[in-house]
Amino acid sequence: MENNLLINKIIRYIIVHPNNRQKQFLSLSKFFGWQLYKRITHRYLDIQLLQNLKLRCYPDSQSASAAIYCGIYDYHEMNFVLRYLREEDSFLDIGANIGIYTLLAASKIKSGSIFSFEALPTNYRRLEENINLNNLTQVKPYSIAIADSVGSVTISNNTKSDSTAFITTNTTNTTAESLQIASSTLDTELQNENLNHLTLAKMDIEGAEILALKGAKYLLQQQRPHVWILELLNGVNHGYRKQDIVNLLQDYGYGLYHYNADTNQLQSITLESVQSDNVFAIANSALDFVRLRLSESPLSTPAPSFAEYNQQ
Repeated sequence: MENNLLINKIIRYIIVHPNNRQKQFLSLSKFFGWQLYKRITHRYLDIQLLQNLKLRCYPDSQSASAAIYCGIYDYHEMNFVLRYLREEDSFLDIGANIGIYTLLAASKIKSGSIFSFEALPTNYRRLEENINLNNLTQVKPYSIAIADSVGSVTISNNTKSDSTAFITTNTTNTTAESLQIASSTLDTELQNENLNHLTLAKMDIEGAEILALKGAKYLLQQQRPHVWILELLNGVNHGYRKQDIVNLLQDYGYGLYHYNADTNQLQSITLESVQSDNVFAIANSALDFVRLRLSESPLSTPAPSFAEYNQQ
Protein backbone atom coordinates (compact mmCIF):
# COMPACT_ATOMS: atom_id res chain seq x y z
CA MET A 1 0.00 0.00 0.00
CA GLU A 2 2.74 2.46 1.01
CA ASN A 3 4.71 1.68 -2.16
CA ASN A 4 1.62 2.26 -4.32
CA LEU A 5 1.03 5.62 -2.67
CA LEU A 6 4.63 6.62 -3.39
CA ILE A 7 4.32 5.59 -7.05
CA ASN A 8 1.08 7.53 -7.39
CA LYS A 9 2.74 10.59 -5.86
CA ILE A 10 5.67 10.37 -8.29
CA ILE A 11 3.35 9.94 -11.28
CA ARG A 12 1.33 12.96 -10.19
CA TYR A 13 4.56 14.95 -9.81
CA ILE A 14 5.63 14.02 -13.34
CA ILE A 15 2.26 14.86 -14.89
CA VAL A 16 1.96 18.34 -13.35
CA HIS A 17 5.63 19.34 -13.66
CA PRO A 18 6.05 22.48 -15.84
CA ASN A 19 8.85 20.91 -17.88
CA ASN A 20 6.49 18.14 -18.96
CA ARG A 21 3.85 20.33 -20.51
CA GLN A 22 2.65 18.70 -23.76
CA LYS A 23 4.90 15.68 -23.20
CA GLN A 24 3.47 13.89 -20.16
CA PHE A 25 3.31 10.55 -22.00
CA LEU A 26 7.00 10.74 -22.96
CA SER A 27 7.96 11.65 -19.39
CA LEU A 28 5.88 8.84 -17.92
CA SER A 29 7.54 6.41 -20.33
CA LYS A 30 10.89 7.53 -18.89
CA PHE A 31 9.59 6.78 -15.40
CA PHE A 32 8.50 3.24 -16.24
CA GLY A 33 11.59 2.66 -18.39
CA TRP A 34 13.89 3.74 -15.56
CA GLN A 35 12.08 1.51 -13.06
CA LEU A 36 12.52 -1.48 -15.37
CA TYR A 37 16.11 -0.66 -16.33
CA LYS A 38 17.43 -0.27 -12.80
CA ARG A 39 15.73 -3.42 -11.53
CA ILE A 40 17.15 -5.51 -14.35
CA THR A 41 20.66 -4.08 -14.62
CA HIS A 42 21.35 -2.46 -11.21
CA ARG A 43 23.65 -0.16 -13.18
CA TYR A 44 23.97 3.58 -13.60
CA LEU A 45 22.84 5.41 -16.71
CA ASP A 46 24.33 8.54 -18.28
CA ILE A 47 21.75 11.00 -19.59
CA GLN A 48 22.05 14.27 -21.48
CA LEU A 49 20.80 16.85 -18.97
CA LEU A 50 21.46 19.83 -21.23
CA GLN A 51 23.35 20.19 -24.46
CA ASN A 52 26.97 19.08 -23.86
CA LEU A 53 26.12 18.31 -20.22
CA LYS A 54 25.82 14.72 -18.97
CA LEU A 55 24.50 13.43 -15.67
CA ARG A 56 25.33 10.00 -14.24
CA CYS A 57 22.23 8.49 -12.67
CA TYR A 58 22.45 5.69 -10.12
CA PRO A 59 19.42 3.51 -9.35
CA ASP A 60 19.18 4.62 -5.70
CA SER A 61 19.51 8.36 -6.36
CA GLN A 62 16.36 10.40 -5.81
CA SER A 63 17.93 13.45 -7.44
CA ALA A 64 18.97 11.52 -10.54
CA SER A 65 15.49 10.04 -10.89
CA ALA A 66 13.91 13.49 -10.77
CA ALA A 67 16.28 14.63 -13.53
CA ILE A 68 15.32 11.64 -15.70
CA TYR A 69 11.61 12.34 -15.30
CA CYS A 70 11.62 16.13 -15.44
CA GLY A 71 15.01 17.42 -16.61
CA ILE A 72 15.75 20.59 -14.63
CA TYR A 73 13.30 19.54 -11.92
CA ASP A 74 13.54 22.56 -9.57
CA TYR A 75 11.76 24.54 -12.25
CA HIS A 76 11.97 28.10 -10.91
CA GLU A 77 15.31 27.78 -9.12
CA MET A 78 17.18 25.99 -11.91
CA ASN A 79 15.85 28.33 -14.59
CA PHE A 80 17.07 31.23 -12.46
CA VAL A 81 20.56 29.70 -12.33
CA LEU A 82 20.66 29.32 -16.10
CA ARG A 83 19.41 32.84 -16.78
CA TYR A 84 21.29 34.72 -14.09
CA LEU A 85 24.84 33.35 -14.12
CA ARG A 86 27.57 34.70 -16.43
CA GLU A 87 30.87 33.13 -17.47
CA GLU A 88 33.00 35.23 -15.07
CA ASP A 89 30.82 34.53 -12.00
CA SER A 90 31.52 32.27 -9.05
CA PHE A 91 28.92 30.03 -7.43
CA LEU A 92 28.46 28.18 -4.13
CA ASP A 93 26.68 24.82 -4.09
CA ILE A 94 26.14 23.94 -0.43
CA GLY A 95 24.66 20.49 -0.11
CA ALA A 96 25.64 19.68 -3.69
CA ASN A 97 24.33 16.09 -3.59
CA ILE A 98 25.33 14.43 -6.89
CA GLY A 99 26.02 17.83 -8.45
CA ILE A 100 23.06 18.81 -10.60
CA TYR A 101 23.18 22.49 -9.60
CA THR A 102 26.96 22.36 -9.96
CA LEU A 103 26.58 21.08 -13.53
CA LEU A 104 24.00 23.72 -14.43
CA ALA A 105 26.24 26.46 -13.03
CA ALA A 106 29.20 25.03 -14.97
CA SER A 107 27.22 25.30 -18.20
CA LYS A 108 27.38 29.08 -17.69
CA ILE A 109 30.54 29.73 -15.65
CA LYS A 110 33.77 29.34 -17.61
CA SER A 111 36.37 31.69 -16.12
CA GLY A 112 34.95 31.86 -12.59
CA SER A 113 34.90 29.18 -9.87
CA ILE A 114 32.27 26.81 -8.54
CA PHE A 115 32.66 25.69 -4.92
CA SER A 116 30.68 22.50 -4.27
CA PHE A 117 30.24 21.15 -0.74
CA GLU A 118 28.81 17.69 -0.04
CA ALA A 119 28.92 15.83 3.27
CA LEU A 120 27.68 12.32 2.45
CA PRO A 121 30.55 10.15 1.13
CA THR A 122 28.43 8.35 -1.49
CA ASN A 123 27.01 11.58 -2.83
CA TYR A 124 30.48 13.14 -2.86
CA ARG A 125 31.88 10.28 -4.95
CA ARG A 126 29.06 10.74 -7.42
CA LEU A 127 29.58 14.50 -7.45
CA GLU A 128 33.20 13.86 -8.42
CA GLU A 129 32.08 11.40 -11.10
CA ASN A 130 29.79 13.99 -12.66
CA ILE A 131 32.53 16.62 -12.53
CA ASN A 132 34.96 14.26 -14.27
CA LEU A 133 32.35 13.02 -16.73
CA ASN A 134 31.96 16.59 -18.01
CA ASN A 135 35.65 17.59 -17.66
CA LEU A 136 34.79 20.56 -15.43
CA THR A 137 38.02 22.23 -14.37
CA GLN A 138 36.24 25.25 -12.86
CA VAL A 139 34.65 23.17 -10.07
CA LYS A 140 36.28 22.76 -6.65
CA PRO A 141 34.59 19.96 -4.67
CA TYR A 142 34.77 19.73 -0.85
CA SER A 143 33.97 16.56 1.09
CA ILE A 144 32.83 18.30 4.28
CA ALA A 145 29.70 19.47 6.05
CA ILE A 146 29.17 23.21 6.18
CA ALA A 147 28.19 24.39 9.66
CA ASP A 148 28.95 27.15 12.18
CA SER A 149 32.28 25.79 13.40
CA VAL A 150 35.32 23.78 12.37
CA GLY A 151 35.33 20.24 13.78
CA SER A 152 32.89 17.42 13.12
CA VAL A 153 29.14 16.82 13.04
CA THR A 154 26.86 13.81 13.08
CA ILE A 155 24.91 13.32 9.87
CA SER A 156 21.74 11.24 10.21
CA ASN A 157 20.21 9.56 7.18
CA ASN A 158 17.35 7.54 8.61
CA THR A 159 15.39 7.42 5.35
CA LYS A 160 18.49 6.27 3.42
CA SER A 161 17.58 8.78 0.69
CA ASP A 162 20.41 10.69 -0.97
CA SER A 163 18.47 13.92 -0.47
CA THR A 164 17.27 13.91 3.16
CA ALA A 165 20.38 13.49 5.33
CA PHE A 166 20.64 16.12 8.07
CA ILE A 167 22.98 17.33 10.79
CA THR A 168 21.84 16.15 14.22
CA THR A 169 22.90 17.21 17.69
CA ASN A 170 22.71 13.61 18.92
CA THR A 171 26.37 12.56 18.85
CA THR A 172 25.92 9.40 20.92
CA ASN A 173 24.96 5.93 19.79
CA THR A 174 25.94 6.54 16.18
CA THR A 175 24.11 3.94 14.09
CA ALA A 176 24.51 2.54 10.61
CA GLU A 177 22.32 5.42 9.42
CA SER A 178 24.55 8.05 11.04
CA LEU A 179 28.07 9.22 10.22
CA GLN A 180 30.65 11.46 11.82
CA ILE A 181 31.67 13.98 9.16
CA ALA A 182 34.31 16.70 9.22
CA SER A 183 32.75 20.16 9.34
CA SER A 184 33.90 23.66 8.53
CA THR A 185 32.53 27.13 7.85
CA LEU A 186 32.18 28.98 4.57
CA ASP A 187 34.33 31.82 5.90
CA THR A 188 37.11 29.35 6.73
CA GLU A 189 37.02 27.40 3.48
CA LEU A 190 36.79 30.45 1.23
CA GLN A 191 39.11 32.83 3.07
CA ASN A 192 41.87 32.54 0.47
CA GLU A 193 39.63 32.57 -2.60
CA ASN A 194 38.92 35.49 -4.92
CA LEU A 195 35.24 36.16 -4.33
CA ASN A 196 34.85 39.43 -6.24
CA HIS A 197 32.51 37.72 -8.69
CA LEU A 198 30.67 35.51 -6.21
CA THR A 199 27.09 36.31 -7.20
CA LEU A 200 24.99 33.24 -6.36
CA ALA A 201 24.69 30.43 -3.83
CA LYS A 202 22.33 27.50 -3.57
CA MET A 203 21.97 25.89 -0.15
CA ASP A 204 20.03 22.72 0.64
CA ILE A 205 21.20 21.14 3.88
CA GLU A 206 17.93 19.93 5.41
CA GLY A 207 17.35 22.31 8.30
CA ALA A 208 20.95 23.31 9.10
CA GLU A 209 20.83 26.46 6.95
CA ILE A 210 21.17 28.80 9.91
CA LEU A 211 24.36 27.02 10.98
CA ALA A 212 25.91 27.62 7.57
CA LEU A 213 24.83 31.27 7.60
CA LYS A 214 26.30 31.80 11.08
CA GLY A 215 29.57 30.46 9.73
CA ALA A 216 29.47 32.91 6.82
CA LYS A 217 29.51 36.23 8.67
CA TYR A 218 32.31 37.72 6.57
CA LEU A 219 30.57 36.73 3.35
CA LEU A 220 27.27 38.17 4.55
CA GLN A 221 28.92 41.42 5.64
CA GLN A 222 30.25 41.79 2.08
CA GLN A 223 26.85 40.73 0.70
CA ARG A 224 28.62 37.96 -1.17
CA PRO A 225 26.89 36.33 -2.83
CA HIS A 226 24.22 38.77 -3.96
CA VAL A 227 21.64 35.96 -4.11
CA TRP A 228 21.05 32.91 -1.93
CA ILE A 229 18.66 30.16 -3.03
CA LEU A 230 17.84 28.28 0.15
CA GLU A 231 15.31 26.12 1.90
CA LEU A 232 13.43 27.95 4.62
CA LEU A 233 12.77 25.28 7.23
CA ASN A 234 12.23 25.16 10.96
CA GLY A 235 15.49 23.81 12.37
CA VAL A 236 13.95 21.30 14.73
CA ASN A 237 17.33 19.66 15.34
CA HIS A 238 19.02 22.96 16.19
CA GLY A 239 16.41 24.94 18.11
CA TYR A 240 15.54 27.70 15.67
CA ARG A 241 12.53 28.80 13.62
CA LYS A 242 12.11 30.13 10.08
CA GLN A 243 11.81 33.63 11.51
CA ASP A 244 15.32 33.33 12.97
CA ILE A 245 16.75 32.76 9.47
CA VAL A 246 14.76 35.69 8.10
CA ASN A 247 15.96 37.95 10.92
CA LEU A 248 19.59 36.96 10.35
CA LEU A 249 19.35 37.65 6.62
CA GLN A 250 17.61 40.97 7.20
CA ASP A 251 20.35 42.00 9.62
CA TYR A 252 22.81 41.69 6.72
CA GLY A 253 20.60 43.58 4.27
CA TYR A 254 18.84 40.73 2.45
CA GLY A 255 15.17 40.53 1.55
CA LEU A 256 13.03 37.54 0.57
CA TYR A 257 11.79 36.99 -2.98
CA HIS A 258 9.95 34.49 -5.14
CA TYR A 259 11.09 33.96 -8.72
CA ASN A 260 8.62 32.96 -11.43
CA ALA A 261 10.39 31.18 -14.28
CA ASP A 262 7.43 31.61 -16.65
CA THR A 263 7.42 35.41 -16.37
CA ASN A 264 11.12 35.83 -15.50
CA GLN A 265 10.11 38.15 -12.66
CA LEU A 266 11.06 38.53 -9.00
CA GLN A 267 8.39 39.27 -6.40
CA SER A 268 9.08 40.52 -2.89
CA ILE A 269 7.56 38.24 -0.24
CA THR A 270 7.23 38.00 3.53
CA LEU A 271 7.54 34.92 5.71
CA GLU A 272 3.75 34.81 5.88
CA SER A 273 3.39 34.77 2.09
CA VAL A 274 6.04 32.11 1.39
CA GLN A 275 4.40 29.43 -0.75
CA SER A 276 7.14 26.78 -0.75
CA ASP A 277 10.24 25.84 1.24
CA ASN A 278 12.58 27.35 -1.37
CA VAL A 279 13.10 31.12 -1.29
CA PHE A 280 15.48 33.65 -2.81
CA ALA A 281 17.35 35.95 -0.42
CA ILE A 282 18.67 38.95 -2.38
CA ALA A 283 20.88 41.75 -1.09
CA ASN A 284 18.95 45.01 -1.15
CA SER A 285 21.95 46.78 -2.68
CA ALA A 286 22.10 44.27 -5.57
CA LEU A 287 18.41 44.05 -6.44
CA ASP A 288 18.64 46.31 -9.50
CA PHE A 289 21.73 44.40 -10.66
CA VAL A 290 19.89 41.08 -10.37
CA ARG A 291 16.80 42.32 -12.19
CA LEU A 292 18.91 43.81 -14.98
CA ARG A 293 20.67 40.49 -15.52
CA LEU A 294 17.39 38.66 -15.74
CA SER A 295 16.00 41.19 -18.22
CA GLU A 296 19.03 40.58 -20.45
CA SER A 297 18.39 36.82 -20.56
CA PRO A 298 15.92 35.17 -22.91
CA LEU A 299 12.78 33.78 -21.34
CA SER A 300 13.50 30.37 -22.82
CA THR A 301 16.33 28.25 -21.47
CA PRO A 302 18.02 25.20 -22.98
CA ALA A 303 15.34 22.51 -23.09
CA PRO A 304 16.20 19.39 -21.09
CA SER A 305 16.82 16.45 -23.37
CA PHE A 306 14.87 13.24 -22.96
CA ALA A 307 16.31 11.55 -26.03
CA GLU A 308 19.95 10.72 -25.48
CA TYR A 309 20.94 7.98 -23.07
CA ASN A 310 24.26 6.19 -22.87
CA GLN A 311 24.42 2.76 -21.24
CA GLN A 312 27.79 2.02 -19.68
